[in-house]
Amino acid sequence: MTTTAYLLSIAGHDPTGGAGLSADLAAWAALGWRGASAVTALTAQNSYGVQAVQAVDVAVLRRSLQTLLADGEPAAVKIGMLGNAAVAEEVAQFVEARQCPVVWDPVLAASDGTPLWTQAHGGGLAMRLAQRADLITPNRHEASALLDLPAWDSGAVPQAWVAAIRNRWLDGGGPHRAVLVKGGHAWGTYSTDWLVSRSAAVALVSRRLPRSAHGSGCVHASVCAARLAEGWSALDAATEAQLRVHAGIDQGVPIGPGRPNTRADAQPASDDLPWLPLPGHSEEEPADFARLSSAIGFYPVVPDADWVLRLLEWGVCTIQLRIKGATDGAALRAQIRAAVDAAAQIPGTQLFINDHWREALDAGAYGVHLGQDDVHTADLDAIRAAGLRLGVSTHTPAEMARAHALRPSYIALGPVFPTTLKAMPYRPLGVERLAVWRRWLTPRYPVVAIGGIGLSQMAAIRATGVSGAAVVSAVTQAANPRLAVRDALQIWPACAEEAFAQAMV
Repeated sequence: MTTTAYLLSIAGHDPTGGAGLSADLAAWAALGWRGASAVTALTAQNSYGVQAVQAVDVAVLRRSLQTLLADGEPAAVKIGMLGNAAVAEEVAQFVEARQCPVVWDPVLAASDGTPLWTQAHGGGLAMRLAQRADLITPNRHEASALLDLPAWDSGAVPQAWVAAIRNRWLDGGGPHRAVLVKGGHAWGTYSTDWLVSRSAAVALVSRRLPRSAHGSGCVHASVCAARLAEGWSALDAATEAQLRVHAGIDQGVPIGPGRPNTRADAQPASDDLPWLPLPGHSEEEPADFARLSSAIGFYPVVPDADWVLRLLEWGVCTIQLRIKGATDGAALRAQIRAAVDAAAQIPGTQLFINDHWREALDAGAYGVHLGQDDVHTADLDAIRAAGLRLGVSTHTPAEMARAHALRPSYIALGPVFPTTLKAMPYRPLGVERLAVWRRWLTPRYPVVAIGGIGLSQMAAIRATGVSGAAVVSAVTQAANPRLAVRDALQIWPACAEEAFAQAMV
């Protein structure tokens, strides 16, 4: 983003600082964005709830919005509470003239249930805002009122809701528009948000916290707006929003005897990460895959069994065999069997087979590593039942949520740096984002960094706190692979340093 880029909150003012434009600005600051705001309504409220609401003068709102545009167009707009029909009309006209992403959080009531002004959210104004918004984020009660459908509190999103959302809100406009129906106001063990697009309805599931906090919906929508401004998909944006809101509620800020405010700058960890169940799977948490035997550390990815044998001799104890290209079944099985048998001779070795999970099962491998496409076709129950470890590749927050739904043995994040070995539709994470995302997965999962990592970057990668670094060309394309392995193990020692030292004599 440029130094002049900003996000615009059009929302009410909360004197406690926990909701409305105050929460939006705080959340954006935590994400590294500059925020601007235009007030739609003034409120009187405290930790007990909202006591009064007064819409602003439309002429003042209009002047405020037009004055902001003199400094440039916003990168995204987030709409919150609207004071009355005249204010809603002014906001609708403003966002209809913008080209940036728009997130509409249709605030019909405060999160403690206090009714707010709702007239502007009905009829034509609601349709206009819905048609312009790239993402709409009602909770279930708000969606029920807007769609005039019976309340829905648990289970999968009803098909009548999906049809109504698509027909009334997603018909027309861009293909990537979506509606996120939040589940925080429902009941049950899990809090499930449903993201409905034209093509799918997917669940993002979190364990429900035993408490609530003021301003959670505002923080959620503002995180979504920031990530849409950066070009993220609605699903990736919604995943991070749910993660941060879960952490924000759990780390809520006490402001008085009543409810706390959602902490907009909360630091999420693995207990806050939502999971994205595979199609046809329930929302409940699955059993964990077996844990790793030891630390990962230096983790070469090699193309054949000969490379595996060589690395074992050099003292490497965590290896991935990734056989690509046309290989007949017998040759493939022979390669995997040879690598598995060799690894079994050295205690502490962790050998993962990439993709070929059937052959790995037959050979009694230590573990398998699967990509995002492979988890849909692999027999995960058979892999888990056999005691094999599972590693899963991820590139985005939604893919992290998908991996979390499987409860694997480790999660890989990448690409960290640009790589020429494999065409990647994802922008490199870089070291800073790798460190942030690693914290999201900690302490539940060991994290492996992968993608474009050379020996010169190994120390910086280790400093992020990840459990290991997977490398490909840094070993297989090195002028002296043995020397490269020695240098790597000096930066990130393996669990078999003594064996390596003896091999180098």
